[in-house]
Amino acid sequence: MIKKYPYKLILSIVWFLFTFSMVTWWWIFSLRQLQSLASSIAPEKYESLHWMLLWEGSILLIFIFAGGLSLLIYTYRERLQSERLRLFFSNFSHDLKTSLTRLHLRTEVLAAKNNQSGFSEILTEVNRLDLQLENSLWIARGEDHHLTLKSQGLGEMIGQFRIEWPEMEVHLQRDAVILVDPLAIRSVLRNILQNSWLHGQATRIDIFVEEKKSNHLKITFHDNGQGFKGDLIKLGKGSLPSSSQEGNGIGLYLSQLLVERMKGGIHFETASKGFKTVLELQGSLK
Repeated sequence: MIKKYPYKLILSIVWFLFTFSMVTWWWIFSLRQLQSLASSIAPEKYESLHWMLLWEGSILLIFIFAGGLSLLIYTYRERLQSERLRLFFSNFSHDLKTSLTRLHLRTEVLAAKNNQSGFSEILTEVNRLDLQLENSLWIARGEDHHLTLKSQGLGEMIGQFRIEWPEMEVHLQRDAVILVDPLAIRSVLRNILQNSWLHGQATRIDIFVEEKKSNHLKITFHDNGQGFKGDLIKLGKGSLPSSSQEGNGIGLYLSQLLVERMKGGIHFETASKGFKTVLELQGSLK
């Protein structure tokens, strides 16, 4: 069931009604003007002009009506197809994420029982696949997904991610409460940590929180990885040339989009050692 009409369908309806009404008005006005001039025109010429306006106007109206109706039908069918695809990918992604979660839990159990390092590599790949799926879903949603800003504890969220990257030390210097969308900020933080772990090959990341101004915080993520050797201006602006190890920058690009939608900002800095990601969000220190 269609719950809302897209702008394409609304514009199509407006165009059809406006164009059809204007052509109809022109046709009726022309016939009335011709009729008012009937006494000053020869009967043969009047009859010829009358039939010309009658037939040409009616044919034009028929084509305008048929074309407009076809446009509305096509736009509506496109909307239906879009809704079906959206529903399919929503169900598919839910089932896939459920399977990935189960695989993650079972791998953790096997790793704990057998104490084998090979399972940690499997966990890393599962986490990476799960994050790639999550990023793709955010990109596919575009602006359709409404963000709801709520107060969230930064320390509590960071604590959850320590389980996902057990081999990387994550130190939060000071806790804070941030005003964010829970799902969006989770994706942003996951991408920042994943970028440090996978692309920067970092083993430690320090998180510094300071009050920038009233109800606004500056959160700096500083890792000890190999840093970034490319152009910082391009980071977060779109996809970069990808390789098997470096990725295509979609995670940082998505992070910038989500942070901006949460009325914040994000930028990246180089350091003498490692890499810095700086978030500016609404919130307060604890």
